[in-house]
Amino acid sequence: MTSLGIGKEQETPFEDELFLERLETLYDRSLAELRTFAERESRPFEEVRKCMAQRHCKYLFEAEPGSTSSKQEQKDNILRSTSHTLESLQKIAGLQAFFLVVNPFDPEDKGFLGGTLQGREFWRGHRGCGEAGAEAFKAQCLKASEERTRSSYVASTPVPAPNVQKTTVVPRQKGPASSLKRDVYASVRNAIRAASGVRNAEMKWSDHSRLQVYGIRLEGWPAGVPVTNPSTLTVAQNQQVLEALCTGNMYFTRTGEPQDSTNPAAPSDPGTFGRVELSDNSFDISWACEEIPDDTVESSSSFASASYSIPQQDLTLTSREATLPSPFIVSTHETQPTAVIDVEGIPRKRPRSET
Repeated sequence: MTSLGIGKEQETPFEDELFLERLETLYDRSLAELRTFAERESRPFEEVRKCMAQRHCKYLFEAEPGSTSSKQEQKDNILRSTSHTLESLQKIAGLQAFFLVVNPFDPEDKGFLGGTLQGREFWRGHRGCGEAGAEAFKAQCLKASEERTRSSYVASTPVPAPNVQKTTVVPRQKGPASSLKRDVYASVRNAIRAASGVRNAEMKWSDHSRLQVYGIRLEGWPAGVPVTNPSTLTVAQNQQVLEALCTGNMYFTRTGEPQDSTNPAAPSDPGTFGRVELSDNSFDISWACEEIPDDTVESSSSFASASYSIPQQDLTLTSREATLPSPFIVSTHETQPTAVIDVEGIPRKRPRSET
């Protein structure tokens, strides 16, 4: 390791007491001349003194003019000048310092140790320092330089994009809109079947007048909503239809009996019946006219009644055609039509005797 001193530091001319005394005298005379110069220039003394010190430092760190030395010699001169500057700092302010300079890329370089005498002695005598410490410092600097180079290469190298296989994504069905459409279909269908009594009745979305086939008509269809099926309506329009039906603003009202264009006599609603003409001789009641034994008759004013079941397809009673004679009282039921006949006053005959 190159240093300004090896082993015990040798005596230098700077340590000659007489020389130092003369140098101190010269320095004081120089300060007096600087003070006179500052007064003549009308400038503060400290400003002039600082400028002089800057000029002197500039001289110390500048290369010698006209020097044709090699690059290595220039580096050595700078290091030695820096070491002399630290020694001067120690003499002026009592500061101690040392510095170590190595070339990590030169295996033959042993490093340079500079600074004050006490600072250099500390480095040489401290455990792990000296030449071994200089080598460790070189290795650390070389490792850090390699890591910076590697990081710069990774950052500048473009990273190829990962090969992602394209897959076909099936669009998800919109849950709320689809559910709303189903609610509209179901609610309208239930309302139609409840109003018409036809179990298989369906809504005529594109032409509401066709609901006459079920004997009903639609009232209160929301304004601004097209007359079409919910599949082509927007979510807001379907919401209007559903709200109008739930609040009662839209409803179905009966206009008459359901019609069937294929077979008018065969109704599609179990609650309707075919139409037949009734007359006095529409049915046989001879069985009710058989003579009743005397012991079962208490008086001539005894009352007897009979019930006759009429098939559904054979009887339809209307206000115009169900006019019967006064002795007859006819009542019907929606599921099992019956006729109740008052036979009071009908002459009773004895059964014929068999011969």
